[in-house]
Amino acid sequence: MVNFMPSPKKRIAVAMSGGVDSSVAACLIAKAGHEVVGLTAWTLNGPGKCCNDALVNAGRVCEMLGVEYDTVDLRAEFSHFVMDYYNNSYQAGLTPNPCVECNRYVKWEQLVRYAVEQLGVDYVATGHYAILEHDAKAGENAVKVLRSVDEHKDQTYMMTRVYAKDLAKTLFPLGEMVKPQVVAIARELDLPTAYSKESQDICFVLDGQHNYMDKVFGKQKGRILDIDTGKVLGEHDGYYRFTLGQRKGIGVAAGRPVYVVKIDPKENLVYLGDAHHLESTTFTVLAPNWLEPRFESPAAYPFESMVKIRYNSPPVLGLVELLNPQDPAVLKVTLRQPQSAITPGQIAAFYDTDFRQLYGGGYIEKHLTHRDMSEADWAEKRDNLPNLYCEV
Repeated sequence: MVNFMPSPKKRIAVAMSGGVDSSVAACLIAKAGHEVVGLTAWTLNGPGKCCNDALVNAGRVCEMLGVEYDTVDLRAEFSHFVMDYYNNSYQAGLTPNPCVECNRYVKWEQLVRYAVEQLGVDYVATGHYAILEHDAKAGENAVKVLRSVDEHKDQTYMMTRVYAKDLAKTLFPLGEMVKPQVVAIARELDLPTAYSKESQDICFVLDGQHNYMDKVFGKQKGRILDIDTGKVLGEHDGYYRFTLGQRKGIGVAAGRPVYVVKIDPKENLVYLGDAHHLESTTFTVLAPNWLEPRFESPAAYPFESMVKIRYNSPPVLGLVELLNPQDPAVLKVTLRQPQSAITPGQIAAFYDTDFRQLYGGGYIEKHLTHRDMSEADWAEKRDNLPNLYCEV
């Protein structure tokens, strides 16, 4: 079953990465009778995992389909919004998610703008696994983002910070499909990308994270300390080589399993501790982006949400409040169960309590407490929740 497809015939750009998913998306849209324009963003100077073969493979698919193919040079935008953000985050002792920023500013905002203004399209389609419900009656940019049928491939978390106005111009033909179906279609059609491998790594980090960071910052000798005693356990070549919760590759022998529990970028210090040092229930979130507009109003808070603190983590039920009732830019999140390594710089994504609809999310700032919420505290907060389904 193909996800929402507009009617009557529309002019649709397909963002093509040179992979099997976007190739099949283009085929499905062409089969539905729409006018297709293949579109690939050029994002990297020199070789990169995403750009090496993307232009060639995407062009071959478009040639096979007999449709237009175009490219847009977004190298400057990618360098600023993704690579600079990545480097600056590590310099500040944070652990960023560059793919989320790339989606927001490059793969959507810049690409959609180019496609609409320069190519005159009605929609931009991608090969992402997610479902969009368009509701023109509810407003020009009204769209609900729902999790994919394929739970293993669902990519809604990566859309947490995409603007609603850009998603309103987006189509996800694969949202109601599972990966094996997509691959089967590609092989049946003998697409040039039918056997392409998926890249799970950061496209501009080509020879390992440590080597990349050493090239950006240079090696910076510093100390590794015990968080409880302050004892020096060893040395490192740069705090930016570490992330909260890291256990492997630390380079010290502590006589017990130890983890990175704190990073001090100003003093170039890395602190190690035990697993319990990483457990938290409460943290703050900065600059939330809402795909569900009712959460832009203070009247919607507090509300219950399934919360993901990183892409591969399972969701946890939590309460979302405004840290300051007058400031909607800072949220306080209290999880029902403690989680390990809630990492500053990562993205917190908020879903409905059925873990179906993505509401939005923001940047994890810091932990507020390491105490689990009591049953009484939880019950009191839940009883005071507003009705999320009334008008606010």
